[in-house]
Amino acid sequence: MNRMISELQFRVTLETTIAVVVLALPAAWLGGPSAGIGVLAAGLLTLGDFWWLSRAASAAGASGAPRRELAGWIVAAGARFAVLFTAFAALCAGGYAHPVAVVVGLTVLPCALIARGLRAAREGE
Repeated sequence: MNRMISELQFRVTLETTIAVVVLALPAAWLGGPSAGIGVLAAGLLTLGDFWWLSRAASAAGASGAPRRELAGWIVAAGARFAVLFTAFAALCAGGYAHPVAVVVGLTVLPCALIARGLRAAREGE
């Protein structure tokens, strides 16, 4: 199972990184530097969150996840959301990133993950 998660992490990371860079360039051209930074920052932060979540999920799956570990996992998920919220708030409030560009950057990873899942389902993996 760990090998599958690593392959999924690699492919989703690669596809997301490419898409974020491809979207950030026209965003910076159309909306200025804050738009490009918004797309890049949100894309990279969601990738970090994805790696954090997948690592925690693989550790929980490998250990059988007793109830007390599940409670720790829930606390860690809340910490992830707090870190992301603080980072996005700092980017937008400081004027470094345009809020619409942040939303665009946030949508890239879920789209890549869904596309990867649909491809795997079609191939019968």
